[in-house]
Amino acid sequence: MKKILFGLTVLTLALGSAQAAKITVWTHYGPEDLAWLNAAAKSFTNTAAGKGNTVEVVVVPFADIKQKMIQSKGEAADVVVSLPQDQIGELITNGVLEPVDALISKKAKDDLAKSSQNAFTYNGKLFGFPVYNEAVAVVYNKKLLPGGIPKTWPEFIATAQKLTDASQQKFGFLAEIENQYNMHGIFYAFGAYVFKGYDKGAPDQKDVGLANAGADKAGQLINDLRYKYNLIPEGAADGGVIADLFYKGQVAMWQTGPWNGRAIRNSGVDFGVGVLPKPTGAVRNWAPFLGVQAIVLNSYSNQKKLAADFANFLVSSENQVALSKAGGKIPASKAASRKLAGDPVIIGFSKAAQAGVAMPNIAAMGQVWGPWGDAVTLIAKTKGANVSKLLDDAVKQINANIK
Repeated sequence: MKKILFGLTVLTLALGSAQAAKITVWTHYGPEDLAWLNAAAKSFTNTAAGKGNTVEVVVVPFADIKQKMIQSKGEAADVVVSLPQDQIGELITNGVLEPVDALISKKAKDDLAKSSQNAFTYNGKLFGFPVYNEAVAVVYNKKLLPGGIPKTWPEFIATAQKLTDASQQKFGFLAEIENQYNMHGIFYAFGAYVFKGYDKGAPDQKDVGLANAGADKAGQLINDLRYKYNLIPEGAADGGVIADLFYKGQVAMWQTGPWNGRAIRNSGVDFGVGVLPKPTGAVRNWAPFLGVQAIVLNSYSNQKKLAADFANFLVSSENQVALSKAGGKIPASKAASRKLAGDPVIIGFSKAAQAGVAMPNIAAMGQVWGPWGDAVTLIAKTKGANVSKLLDDAVKQINANIK
């Protein structure tokens, strides 16, 4: 997941002399998406619902939003644009998220993908206005790979090795292998699981499967990508470094997310988007995490109606099309997806999202990221890593954290 940290910036937008009400919006968005949000906020103040009201947009680092919401309560923003579903469980259990079943418009409810709404449904209640979906996929350079992504794992490895010459800064395949979110697809393919049943929407926090036999195989494959197959040397697993190399035409295949969609479109590279083949020995197809980002409301807000009006406005198909064009986001709006059907970024990443597994939205997910991430980082960075012990230790810590 793309997390861009910026210093605090504030934009206040109001039209008309009468300021009937004010809502504060927190966002972690980077330049392109922030420009979209600011423009949308200005447009909202020209609508019947927003006329004369004030929308204040405040940039807050993604990593800080959850705790600020919990700690600040009534002093926090009225609206957050936006959060992924794995963040909401802890916020709901702390009582700071407002259920929106009675606040979401019928038009939005009918248009927003059911799977996206399900991701923000907790104990039968809807807690967000879905705005876009995220899943990593493989973007490839058609000039270097005219036949597309190889269909089998042995072909994939052989092709990637053939196209790799690290001394010339040329690579067949690059990915952020030190990041657990990006490596979920490999873990899932070998039969590992975050929580038992999470791929069916019924996660059991008492059963963490990130240290089973399949997880060990997945971890070993991640280590092998660097130390056995010599595909991803140290320093070449950084997202910014990989992006720069791809835009220069020096990377054949790049696993990344739709947050780079706009830059990929504008790079001049003739590209396609697909998914990784099923790894040798895997029991399931490669499946990335499906993340859904939604606009959420503060339960302590005294401007819930205006906040909901703004959220309904933002998730309209017109605004989701504009957001996609600004930053390459995959719309949660079915109408917006139809309008963007000719866009290769939307087509490719939508297929990856359809193949993905939704991140659990229960509060316990917050206890998974740290230990699992530390283990994956060490696995990727350590030649001859004791994969089994690292994952065993991670799961012990996860279970202790949950308890």
